[in-house]
Amino acid sequence: MIIDKNVSLKNSFGINASSNISLTVNSEECIDDLKDFLANNSYKKLIIGEATNILLPKNFEGAVIKNNILNISNISNDEVIVGGGVNWDYFVAWSLENNLNGLENLTLIPGSVGAAPIQNIGAYGVEISKFINKVRFYDFTDNKIKEFTQHECNFSYRKSIFQNMDILILSVCFKFLPGNLVTSYASISDYLNTNNIKASDLTPKKLSNIIKHIRLNRLPDYKKIPNVGSFFKNPIINKADLNSEKLDIKKLITWDLGNDMIKIGAARLIELVKDKIPKSTNVGLHKNHALVLINKNNASQDDVINYSSFIQKEVFNAFDINLEIEPIIIDS
Repeated sequence: MIIDKNVSLKNSFGINASSNISLTVNSEECIDDLKDFLANNSYKKLIIGEATNILLPKNFEGAVIKNNILNISNISNDEVIVGGGVNWDYFVAWSLENNLNGLENLTLIPGSVGAAPIQNIGAYGVEISKFINKVRFYDFTDNKIKEFTQHECNFSYRKSIFQNMDILILSVCFKFLPGNLVTSYASISDYLNTNNIKASDLTPKKLSNIIKHIRLNRLPDYKKIPNVGSFFKNPIINKADLNSEKLDIKKLITWDLGNDMIKIGAARLIELVKDKIPKSTNVGLHKNHALVLINKNNASQDDVINYSSFIQKEVFNAFDINLEIEPIIIDS
């Protein structure tokens, strides 16, 4: 385990952040050292991967634990164990090069493999939970290494059991399943129709390249325009709870989930009220995607929280719908 003091914390929203101490975990064998350090020091802790889905304070007064477990190993023709510190998009590319298909729709999602199960990442009609066989982690509450099966992870839309646990994900076991490419998502269908491409002519690699094109044209690269990707979750509500007096459903982007439940595109809700959102010199909406908040000028955590609160207020006032923030807000 590597110990550093007074470190700057890189993060995709570009917030000027630091911490008192940094603990880098390079392998599962580091867990004993980590356990001893925390037992002998009174630091509060923060676990981060690539810090692409969190909002940091100016100074985190504690120990930041960085996951740097980078191994990838095949355990069968269709199962792979991946270290929690591996870059997610690197793993997607690796899987496609090794003819392990299914993750192509999740191309270019920022972050690490270890962070992916926590929020059950998903995009363009695919969620990671479908491919997770087991998750191996260190539980800080009882100082034990454990494994959960897919069922035990309790996955749902952008949620898992891990969000309510104090853990460090060491590795994830993926099981790749045979199946058809997922091309029914609206933006994929539009791209195929516009470019006269038949879905039946696609390969996983070709679909991955299409996803790259769509994302790069709609979503900003955080290395150039600091952001944390989608800032709000798409709300899921019962159709009976829709306020027909305030909401014309024909103006929305929706997905029917069955059992009278509907998912509503948060970006469209924001677009419909964006003229009422107060202007900010530090934070704004990306010009190509209203769901993405960007750091315009050295924004602080408070700047982002305040701006997002205005958005939530205007959406609720207009439609009686609550928007839930997707990134994790870290206390100092």
